[in-house]
Amino acid sequence: MINVEQIYPGFQWGNGIDKNGLHVSAIGSDLEITGLVPTYEVRDSACDLIRQYEEAAKQVVIGQERTGTQSPDVCFANADSDDKLIAFVRRFGPIVARCVQDTRMIPHAELQGPRFPGRLIARQDMQELRNEQAIYRAALVLIMHLAQRNYDYGTAQQLIKTIAANVKEWPRQWEREKSQRDFEPMWKLSAESLKRIEGLSVAPPDPILPNEVSGRIVICELLNSFRSIIFPNPLEMHSNIKFGTRPLLYSLLRRQFLYPRGFSICSNSECRNFFNIERSGQQFCSSECSRHHRQRIYWQKRGKTLRNKRTYQRRKAGK
Repeated sequence: MINVEQIYPGFQWGNGIDKNGLHVSAIGSDLEITGLVPTYEVRDSACDLIRQYEEAAKQVVIGQERTGTQSPDVCFANADSDDKLIAFVRRFGPIVARCVQDTRMIPHAELQGPRFPGRLIARQDMQELRNEQAIYRAALVLIMHLAQRNYDYGTAQQLIKTIAANVKEWPRQWEREKSQRDFEPMWKLSAESLKRIEGLSVAPPDPILPNEVSGRIVICELLNSFRSIIFPNPLEMHSNIKFGTRPLLYSLLRRQFLYPRGFSICSNSECRNFFNIERSGQQFCSSECSRHHRQRIYWQKRGKTLRNKRTYQRRKAGK
């Protein structure tokens, strides 16, 4: 038997500047993200989005705190605040950059520092980052609805409306990226696809086709905007994600759509985060959410009894 080691260069926008990861600073309404050009010499890097997705499924240890919210796709879908979005960008890089500068390409006369190791400096518009999170979360919820027996057309259409409202910026972003490249970007949402998504966001249920067909069409239009491509070397692969890791995130979404890894939404009404299911019957993303939910239910029942008792005692004392 011959053992062949899998060649896996990694999928990284950049290497961390230090132990805290990539450098992120706010400049007006933008984030400036700085990282080292990846050399792909370190295996299982914390900045490797695909590897971290694969490793998340292996980190389940019986008796330890749940890790189902650590997968990158779940982390991004759960990033419902600017602080969470910035933390995600600090780890994995920009999602869709307005512009990217490679210090290796700057003439010596203009370079303010050493040429090597090369650095990537990207600008990420904060509102575009929020929009991307809204699209991704809605798409992940829609995939979850498609897997359920009782498909709710009304709920699904609200999700499609969220996607349509934000994805309309993709053609403009494609033109912007194209203007900064020597070739056309390898992803593209066509005008026909955008029109189809927008139409389905307001269309009534089809009288003939099953209700879930509209949801499947929208997910397919999103995923088909990011082709599955094989690269002959890390240099060409990295060029595909130089302007953001969005193609990697949608490669994970494709996996969830075609080969679902069990995931759900936390049953704690004050949380509602996504999590990867680690055991049968799991309803909460963490033991803390489970405890808070049980306490709330208990006090909802117990509290009513206590309130009625106090009301009775006040009325009795007033007689």
